[in-house]
Amino acid sequence: MIVTPALAQTSEGVEAHTETTLAEMEHHEAQVFPPFDFATFPSQILWLAVTFGLFYVVMKRVIVPRVGSILEDRHDRIAQDLDEAERLRNEADTAIAAYEKELARARDEARSIAAAAAEKARIEAEAERAQLEGELGKN
Repeated sequence: MIVTPALAQTSEGVEAHTETTLAEMEHHEAQVFPPFDFATFPSQILWLAVTFGLFYVVMKRVIVPRVGSILEDRHDRIAQDLDEAERLRNEADTAIAAYEKELARARDEARSIAAAAAEKARIEAEAERAQLEGELGKN
């Protein structure tokens, strides 16, 4: 293989570049991951405080009032539904009492009608028996 001066310079440059890159990588590996670097702690704590403060303000002024109003609406709706259920239960109890009263009256009326019909049938039977005995007594 024939090596030209340009090729020789290029290959030397590649090796030099590779060595430089390796040296840079070794230098970067010696550095500490930024969140664990003690030199950056004050700025990290500052941004943590700022972020937490903003989050707290958003929670206090926007999210908590919305959730509170939703909970209050649900509480009012549940209380209203319970009141309506109590009213309907009272109406149902009144209707059941009226039904039972009417049913008792109807049963009493049915008993009196049955007793009157039984008495009428007994009187008719006695009258017919007396008539038959009278006819039989004549013979």
